[in-house]
Amino acid sequence: MEMSNYEGKFVYFALGIVLTAFAVIWFGTAATETVIVPDYASAATSSAVTVSATVSAVISCSTNNASTDFETLTDSVIASSTPNASTTMSCSNSANGCTLSVKDAGSGANPGLWSSPNLIESPNGAYSATATLSAGVEGFGIQATTTATGSGGTLGVPSRYLQTGNTVGGFLITDTTLASSTSPSTNKEVVVTHKAAIATVTPGGSYSDTITYSCTAN
Repeated sequence: MEMSNYEGKFVYFALGIVLTAFAVIWFGTAATETVIVPDYASAATSSAVTVSATVSAVISCSTNNASTDFETLTDSVIASSTPNASTTMSCSNSANGCTLSVKDAGSGANPGLWSSPNLIESPNGAYSATATLSAGVEGFGIQATTTATGSGGTLGVPSRYLQTGNTVGGFLITDTTLASSTSPSTNKEVVVTHKAAIATVTPGGSYSDTITYSCTAN
């Protein structure tokens, strides 16, 4: 009987261990199965930055002297004044180039060499676009040419002033194109020669004209 009771306690004790172990395993499994991991969603985003800038054209022109002189005109010669007028023009960052214009003051109403109330008309008495001067016949005008000075766009001279010999282009009292380019250029040069002739009937006096050169972007 004592042996039997001992064996029963042993068996019961052993069973209790097994049950306890089982409980630990079960609760451990339950804890693992109830863990929930949140599912976070994200959306891609973007932004744009606009960058802007302004580039300004820089136009400049300058004539190398303030005066030129025919000295004393006679009806026997076609005279050229000295020195020639050289104008340098730059048009940086001007995509379409620039234009050099010329005009004269004349009498205020018509172009030419003026000694009130007398005018040596430009380029002749008919105010033509061009004229070939002759000794003994009143006339006054200019010839223009470009040089190799500077860089960038090539300057072109219109036919009115692109003359040689004794043929000259007549002035206007409003701006007219003397030279122009179609692309940016720097320190391009235009040289102007002034020519005049008088007649035996030209009244004596001190004649003068104010010639203005200006430049603009195209």
